[in-house]
Amino acid sequence: MAYEIKEGKEQVIKAGLELLKTGLIARTWGNISARISDTQFVITPSGLAYDSLSPDDIVVVNIADCSYEGSVKPSSEKGVHAAAYRNRPEVNFVIHTHQNYASAVSTLRVALANGVVDPDTIEVLGRRVPAAEYGISSTKKLTKAVEAAIISNKDSKAVLMVNHGTLCMGKDYEDAFRIAHVLEEVAKKRYETLCSKVLPGEADAEHIDAHEKVIGKLEGRYGDIYTDTSIGCAIFSEAPFTVALSKTGRTMKPYIDDMAQIGGVDTKCVPANASMDQVRKALKGRHAVFIENEGALCVSGTEDDARAVCMVLEKNAMAALLKEAGDSPKAVDALSALLEHTIYEKKYSKLKK
Repeated sequence: MAYEIKEGKEQVIKAGLELLKTGLIARTWGNISARISDTQFVITPSGLAYDSLSPDDIVVVNIADCSYEGSVKPSSEKGVHAAAYRNRPEVNFVIHTHQNYASAVSTLRVALANGVVDPDTIEVLGRRVPAAEYGISSTKKLTKAVEAAIISNKDSKAVLMVNHGTLCMGKDYEDAFRIAHVLEEVAKKRYETLCSKVLPGEADAEHIDAHEKVIGKLEGRYGDIYTDTSIGCAIFSEAPFTVALSKTGRTMKPYIDDMAQIGGVDTKCVPANASMDQVRKALKGRHAVFIENEGALCVSGTEDDARAVCMVLEKNAMAALLKEAGDSPKAVDALSALLEHTIYEKKYSKLKK
C-alpha cells in the first residue's frame, strides 16, 4: 500500500540515516524512494547529505516521465526507481545502494543464482538476482537496462547494477531493508567462495577507518605531499583489501563506478622505496596511489573527501581481487571511466555536501 506523502518523506529520511549507520551507503552515494500513489513517488535529493535532510528536501516525482515538483533536484537515478514502481505494483519502497560485496560481485556481470547459494533466502530475494547491463551512472541506457532486468525476472526483488551497485524493491520500508541486507549476505558468501585463496587474513569490508592514518604536514615519509596546494588532507590506508591489492604491484583499473568517479581511469602502484617525485607522478590527475606491499596513499582537498577515497579504493580492491583469484570481473572501460570522472569532478563533487 502506498504511503501518505508526509509518512513517505519521513520514511525516506529515516532510511537514509539507517543506510549510513549500517554502511550500505556512504555520503550521497545511493538513493531512496517511497511510493505515495499509483502515479508518484518521493525520493532523496541530488547531492545533499543524508544526515541533514528535512521533509522539504524530499522530492515528489511522477512515475510516468520522472518530472518533478519544486526547486529541489531529485536524485539523478530517479529513472531506475520509476522503473521499479511502473513494473512492480506491489513495490512501495526502493533502495539503491552501493553496498560492498554486491557491488564487487556485480563486476562479474552475471546473475546471482540465489537458490544455489542459500535456499533459505529465496523468499526474500527470489530465485535469482539478475545483473542489469552496464550503463554510465544516471543515463537512459542504465535506466533501460535496469528496467529490462526487472521485467524479465518477475520474481526477483533485487537487481545487480553492473559495476555500480544494487536496486532493492520492497513492499515497504522494512522489506526493502531486509532485501538489501540479505543480498549483501548472499553476495558475501559468493565472493568469499570465489576469492578464498586470495582473501586477506582479516578481511572486513566495513569500518575501514580503523585502518587509516591521517598524515600531517611534514610528518613522516609522505608529509611533504602537501607541497601540492590542491591537497588538503593525505591519509594512508592499510585496509585489508587495499593492502592485498598493493602486494600485486600492478596498476588497478576502476571496477566500480564510484572508483572511476573519484579516482579516475586507473590507480598506479609504486615501489615501497619510491621517492616522493615518483609518488607525485603516480598521483598526477588521481586521488590515490598504491605503495607496494603496504597499502595506499589517498589524498584530496578535505579530510572527508580523502576518507571517501579510502573507502571507495577498498571496495574497488575487493572487485579487483576477483581477477587475482582467476575470475573474470570486467572493469569500467576507459572512455566511460573518463566520462564518469569528469562529470563527478565538474558537477557532483560540488554538490556532495
